[in-house]
Amino acid sequence: MVAFDRHLYVFGGAADNTLPNELHCYDVDSQTWEVIQASMDSEMPSGRLFHAAAVIQDAMYIFGGTVDNNVRSGEMYRFQFSCYPKCTLHEDYCRLWENRQFCDVEFILGEREQRVLGHIAIVTARCQWLRKKILQARDRQRSGATHGPKDIPGGSRLLEVHIREAEAQPFEVLMQFLYTDKIQYPRRGHVQDVLLIMDVYKLALSFKLSRLEQLCVQYIEASVDLQNVLSVCENANKLQLDQLKEHCLNFVVKESHFNQVIMTKEFEHLSTPLIVEIVRRKQQPPPRVYSDQPVDIGTSLVQDMKAYLEGGGLEFCDIILLLDGHPRPAHKAILAARSSYFEAMFRSFMPEDGQVNISIGEMVPSKQAFDSMLRYIYYGDVNMPPEDSLYLFAAPYYYGFSNNRLQAYCKQNLEMNVTVENVLQILEAADKTQALDMKKHCLHIIVHQFIKVSKLPNLRSLSQLLLLDIIESLATHISDKQCAEMGSDI
Repeated sequence: MVAFDRHLYVFGGAADNTLPNELHCYDVDSQTWEVIQASMDSEMPSGRLFHAAAVIQDAMYIFGGTVDNNVRSGEMYRFQFSCYPKCTLHEDYCRLWENRQFCDVEFILGEREQRVLGHIAIVTARCQWLRKKILQARDRQRSGATHGPKDIPGGSRLLEVHIREAEAQPFEVLMQFLYTDKIQYPRRGHVQDVLLIMDVYKLALSFKLSRLEQLCVQYIEASVDLQNVLSVCENANKLQLDQLKEHCLNFVVKESHFNQVIMTKEFEHLSTPLIVEIVRRKQQPPPRVYSDQPVDIGTSLVQDMKAYLEGGGLEFCDIILLLDGHPRPAHKAILAARSSYFEAMFRSFMPEDGQVNISIGEMVPSKQAFDSMLRYIYYGDVNMPPEDSLYLFAAPYYYGFSNNRLQAYCKQNLEMNVTVENVLQILEAADKTQALDMKKHCLHIIVHQFIKVSKLPNLRSLSQLLLLDIIESLATHISDKQCAEMGSDI
């Protein structure tokens, strides 16, 4: 097994007394398996056992192994991973959080009523606890129990949501997690920073954010040392964070730590109950308890945004996308975060009726292709049938995505699935988008399969320039003998 770009790859092995030669891939984010299909001009190695595997740069290599009839192999094979540009989903949502553009909710926090701006679409997709708070605030506003939403520059409206349980600093760390699936860890071991993450952990428990809980616990437990363990333990006791308190107590009573800790000034100032608990823990350690219960790792940003697009966010939609006249509700903040086209539109010339006609240049994509594009925008998905790739090949340029990851996938998807039946459609799309290498690939197939291609009805509907390109390719790559043979068949 090898790892590459948040995927695990396994080749071969034994299954049901056979040696299959399949390459299996496990996606860490979606937690799903799939069998990788080789490109048409590639040949898979024979099935084998006990081979070596390694990743070097952007390729997986396997060497040796036992093949059929217990024969030892000395062969080496190389699997080239598709070199897609990096997915920028997390970075795009992070930029939305940092820039605070298109905010539509203001959280009013704690007794001091500190204020933090946010986006309803992201928050309600990631946190059910905050989703309920937002719905309650919206219901109160609609019933007239509160003042109307607060105006902000640019004509947008802010919904005010009061949260007494949180202070601004830890809440902002929690919000950063909602947008990015991670937190920027402060200085490791510094007491004030560890205490901050403990406050974040307390919020994560209250808001039932299991994934954030795990991140906080990992940081705090890695940051506990001889200098801060008593402060962390006292704060854990105060906040009733039992798991962290247990970790600190076990750290203190270790043989190599105990004498150093109890000789410090901080130990003298501990509360009496905590001192008694430490002494008793040292004298009589509790039995270790092992749990076979699976750990709740929570849901990822990708999983949450997928569920949101598939219907979970319908009641929070604030824009209508019109595809050939058919409405598709969506969320402005998400569209703006992922597309500079939508960002500029919503900032400068947002249509008054809240409806936007969708096209890719002069072309209107199919409903299926448009759904594929929305999956890419909301959660970075690039899996789609080849016919969708035809429509979306030019989408990255038109909609201004952060990079050309979608186009790179569309190109590879088309190359692997181009057939005699669809080669002329793909040739036209490649010509319109000036994808020269894709166009060259199509011309190569047309030349070598020209007898079959010549019988396609849509050959005669090609533009004169494309027909000239085909003739030029035929003249360049076909010998006189092949030309004569084709002439007799056509």
